[in-house]
Amino acid sequence: MEASTQSGEVICAGTLDTFEIFVWDMRTGNVKDILSGHEGPVHGLAFSPTDASVLASSSWDRTVRLWDVFESKGGVETLPHTHDVLTVVYRPDGKQLACSTLEGHIHFWDPIDGLLMYTIEGRRDISGGRLMTDRRTAANSSSGKFFTTLCYSADGSYILAGGSSKYICMYDVADQVS
Repeated sequence: MEASTQSGEVICAGTLDTFEIFVWDMRTGNVKDILSGHEGPVHGLAFSPTDASVLASSSWDRTVRLWDVFESKGGVETLPHTHDVLTVVYRPDGKQLACSTLEGHIHFWDPIDGLLMYTIEGRRDISGGRLMTDRRTAANSSSGKFFTTLCYSADGSYILAGGSSKYICMYDVADQVS
Protein backbone atom coordinates (compact mmCIF):
# COMPACT_ATOMS: atom_id res chain seq x y z
CA MET A 1 0.00 0.00 0.00
CA GLU A 2 2.14 2.79 -1.28
CA ALA A 3 1.85 5.57 -3.81
CA SER A 4 4.08 8.31 -5.16
CA THR A 5 3.42 11.53 -7.02
CA GLN A 6 4.36 11.50 -10.70
CA SER A 7 7.42 13.60 -9.88
CA GLY A 8 8.46 11.14 -7.17
CA GLU A 9 8.95 13.96 -4.65
CA VAL A 10 6.25 12.68 -2.29
CA ILE A 11 5.71 9.06 -1.30
CA CYS A 12 2.89 7.76 0.89
CA ALA A 13 2.46 4.44 2.68
CA GLY A 14 -0.61 3.13 4.48
CA THR A 15 -0.56 0.93 7.57
CA LEU A 16 -2.53 -2.13 8.55
CA ASP A 17 -2.00 -1.76 12.30
CA THR A 18 -2.37 1.95 13.20
CA PHE A 19 -4.65 2.79 10.22
CA GLU A 20 -2.51 5.83 9.33
CA ILE A 21 -0.90 7.11 6.15
CA PHE A 22 2.69 8.31 6.32
CA VAL A 23 3.70 11.06 3.88
CA TRP A 24 7.43 11.37 3.07
CA ASP A 25 9.22 14.23 1.34
CA MET A 26 11.78 12.37 -0.78
CA ARG A 27 13.96 15.47 -1.20
CA THR A 28 14.68 15.54 2.54
CA GLY A 29 13.89 11.92 3.43
CA ASN A 30 11.73 13.14 6.33
CA VAL A 31 8.17 12.29 7.26
CA LYS A 32 6.18 15.33 6.15
CA ASP A 33 2.86 14.34 7.73
CA ILE A 34 0.84 11.48 9.17
CA LEU A 35 -2.76 11.35 7.95
CA SER A 36 -5.24 9.90 10.45
CA GLY A 37 -8.93 9.22 10.15
CA HIS A 38 -9.38 5.66 8.90
CA GLU A 39 -10.80 3.23 11.45
CA GLY A 40 -9.47 0.09 9.75
CA PRO A 41 -6.38 -1.04 7.82
CA VAL A 42 -5.43 1.15 4.86
CA HIS A 43 -5.34 -1.22 1.92
CA GLY A 44 -4.90 0.99 -1.16
CA LEU A 45 -3.45 4.37 -2.15
CA ALA A 46 -3.47 6.36 -5.40
CA PHE A 47 -2.47 9.92 -6.27
CA SER A 48 -4.62 11.86 -8.70
CA PRO A 49 -2.88 11.96 -12.10
CA THR A 50 -4.02 15.56 -12.61
CA ASP A 51 -3.58 17.03 -9.10
CA ALA A 52 -0.51 15.77 -7.23
CA SER A 53 -1.84 17.11 -3.94
CA VAL A 54 -4.86 14.74 -3.88
CA LEU A 55 -4.37 11.23 -2.51
CA ALA A 56 -7.14 8.61 -2.47
CA SER A 57 -6.99 5.91 0.22
CA SER A 58 -9.10 2.76 0.56
CA SER A 59 -9.67 1.02 3.86
CA TRP A 60 -11.28 -1.94 5.52
CA ASP A 61 -13.35 0.63 7.45
CA ARG A 62 -15.64 0.71 4.38
CA THR A 63 -14.49 4.09 3.12
CA VAL A 64 -12.41 5.77 0.47
CA ARG A 65 -10.95 9.06 1.63
CA LEU A 66 -9.58 11.87 -0.50
CA TRP A 67 -6.79 13.82 1.18
CA ASP A 68 -4.95 17.02 0.37
CA VAL A 69 -1.44 15.89 1.31
CA PHE A 70 -0.09 19.44 1.26
CA GLU A 71 -2.61 20.66 3.84
CA SER A 72 -1.96 19.43 7.37
CA LYS A 73 -4.47 16.70 8.28
CA GLY A 74 -6.44 17.67 5.21
CA GLY A 75 -9.16 15.05 4.75
CA VAL A 76 -11.00 16.40 1.73
CA GLU A 77 -13.85 13.93 1.25
CA THR A 78 -15.10 10.57 2.58
CA LEU A 79 -16.79 8.18 0.14
CA PRO A 80 -18.82 5.58 2.11
CA HIS A 81 -19.27 1.93 1.06
CA THR A 82 -21.22 -1.02 2.43
CA HIS A 83 -18.23 -3.41 2.49
CA ASP A 84 -14.48 -3.23 3.10
CA VAL A 85 -12.69 -1.38 0.29
CA LEU A 86 -9.70 -3.29 -1.06
CA THR A 87 -8.15 -1.12 -3.75
CA VAL A 88 -8.50 2.27 -5.41
CA VAL A 89 -7.33 3.66 -8.76
CA TYR A 90 -7.78 6.87 -10.76
CA ARG A 91 -8.74 6.94 -14.42
CA PRO A 92 -5.81 8.48 -16.37
CA ASP A 93 -7.67 11.78 -16.87
CA GLY A 94 -8.34 12.05 -13.10
CA LYS A 95 -12.09 12.48 -13.62
CA GLN A 96 -13.10 9.09 -12.24
CA LEU A 97 -12.08 6.93 -9.30
CA ALA A 98 -12.69 3.17 -9.19
CA CYS A 99 -12.53 0.98 -6.11
CA SER A 100 -13.23 -2.67 -5.40
CA THR A 101 -14.96 -4.04 -2.33
CA LEU A 102 -15.01 -7.30 -0.42
CA GLU A 103 -18.44 -8.09 -1.90
CA GLY A 104 -16.90 -8.34 -5.40
CA HIS A 105 -18.20 -5.04 -6.73
CA ILE A 106 -16.39 -2.21 -8.50
CA HIS A 107 -17.71 1.25 -7.63
CA PHE A 108 -17.04 4.27 -9.86
CA TRP A 109 -16.96 7.72 -8.27
CA ASP A 110 -16.70 11.28 -9.48
CA PRO A 111 -13.77 12.45 -7.30
CA ILE A 112 -14.52 16.12 -7.92
CA ASP A 113 -18.14 16.06 -6.68
CA GLY A 114 -17.81 12.98 -4.43
CA LEU A 115 -20.75 11.27 -6.13
CA LEU A 116 -21.19 7.56 -6.88
CA MET A 117 -21.57 7.27 -10.66
CA TYR A 118 -22.33 3.54 -10.98
CA THR A 119 -21.40 0.05 -9.79
CA ILE A 120 -20.36 -3.10 -11.63
CA GLU A 121 -21.33 -6.28 -9.80
CA GLY A 122 -18.32 -8.45 -10.60
CA ARG A 123 -18.72 -11.30 -8.13
CA ARG A 124 -20.06 -13.77 -10.71
CA ASP A 125 -17.44 -12.69 -13.25
CA ILE A 126 -14.49 -13.29 -10.95
CA SER A 127 -15.74 -16.81 -10.25
CA GLY A 128 -15.91 -17.61 -13.97
CA GLY A 129 -19.66 -17.62 -14.63
CA ARG A 130 -21.95 -14.88 -15.81
CA LEU A 131 -24.87 -16.63 -17.46
CA MET A 132 -27.95 -17.51 -15.44
CA THR A 133 -27.66 -21.06 -16.81
CA ASP A 134 -24.08 -21.52 -15.57
CA ARG A 135 -23.95 -24.44 -13.18
CA ARG A 136 -22.88 -23.47 -9.67
CA THR A 137 -20.22 -25.74 -8.20
CA ALA A 138 -17.69 -25.43 -5.41
CA ALA A 139 -15.05 -24.67 -8.05
CA ASN A 140 -16.90 -21.67 -9.45
CA SER A 141 -18.60 -20.45 -6.28
CA SER A 142 -18.35 -16.69 -5.84
CA SER A 143 -17.97 -17.05 -2.07
CA GLY A 144 -14.69 -15.47 -0.98
CA LYS A 145 -13.99 -14.01 -4.42
CA PHE A 146 -13.19 -10.33 -4.87
CA PHE A 147 -10.98 -7.98 -6.86
CA THR A 148 -7.74 -6.84 -5.22
CA THR A 149 -6.25 -5.08 -8.26
CA LEU A 150 -7.75 -2.59 -10.70
CA CYS A 151 -6.12 -0.90 -13.69
CA TYR A 152 -7.61 1.45 -16.29
CA SER A 153 -6.63 1.22 -19.96
CA ALA A 154 -4.53 4.16 -21.19
CA ASP A 155 -7.60 5.91 -22.63
CA GLY A 156 -9.75 5.12 -19.56
CA SER A 157 -12.43 3.30 -21.54
CA TYR A 158 -11.73 -0.14 -20.00
CA ILE A 159 -10.83 -1.35 -16.56
CA LEU A 160 -9.01 -4.60 -15.79
CA ALA A 161 -9.83 -6.33 -12.52
CA GLY A 162 -8.07 -9.26 -10.89
CA GLY A 163 -7.95 -10.82 -7.49
CA SER A 164 -8.74 -13.93 -5.53
CA SER A 165 -9.44 -16.25 -8.47
CA LYS A 166 -7.76 -17.44 -11.64
CA TYR A 167 -9.75 -14.97 -13.77
CA ILE A 168 -8.94 -11.45 -14.90
CA CYS A 169 -11.97 -9.45 -15.96
CA MET A 170 -12.07 -6.58 -18.44
CA TYR A 171 -15.01 -4.18 -18.32
CA ASP A 172 -16.12 -1.53 -20.76
CA VAL A 173 -16.42 1.36 -18.32
CA ALA A 174 -18.96 3.38 -20.33
CA ASP A 175 -21.28 0.41 -20.89
CA GLN A 176 -20.57 -1.16 -17.46
CA VAL A 177 -20.25 -4.67 -18.97
CA SER A 178 -17.59 -7.33 -19.36
